[in-house]
Amino acid sequence: MRLTSYSNFSLRTLMVAAMRSPRLSTVQEVADAFGISRAHLVKCVHQLGQWGYLENVRGNRGGFRLARPPEEISLGEIVRRTEEGFDLVECFDPATSTCPLVGRCRLSVALRVARDVFLGELDRMTVADVTTNGGEILDILHLDGGPGFDCAAEREAAARDQGAATSPGSISAAMSARLQPPSSVLKAE
Repeated sequence: MRLTSYSNFSLRTLMVAAMRSPRLSTVQEVADAFGISRAHLVKCVHQLGQWGYLENVRGNRGGFRLARPPEEISLGEIVRRTEEGFDLVECFDPATSTCPLVGRCRLSVALRVARDVFLGELDRMTVADVTTNGGEILDILHLDGGPGFDCAAEREAAARDQGAATSPGSISAAMSARLQPPSSVLKAE
């Protein structure tokens, strides 16, 4: 069995988001770090946002971050969503099976058990479990000190700046745009 690139890229994206939390990461940063297609990664990030795993923030300083705690996201649930199916052999699907051994073959039983063990193991592991060495991974990917953006820190700085301003509306348009509530739409780059 081999997972699709879509599953692989989705899992990597969630790992980066978990390791850089609560800072934002961009599609381009992750694509560059892993040497993978930006176009494919955009699809992954968008869908992970639609499913509620990522918060996608649009705008000039936008990006994505985890929308749920990493300990609540099992690898099995991600793989089940990103893979089309787990019929390892044609006889797993009675609608398309042409095998004359259905119901008598022990090979299909063994393959079903193996599939269930595989998925069961992934169900027991979370994104938090596979990112316990996050500092090391971020160093390897050159993402540790990257331009990740911490919206909470930016909001605090803006509040201080606005409080010190002499007139209402003196906050810059760029700062104002960054302080807008996050949306689930990806930034267009």
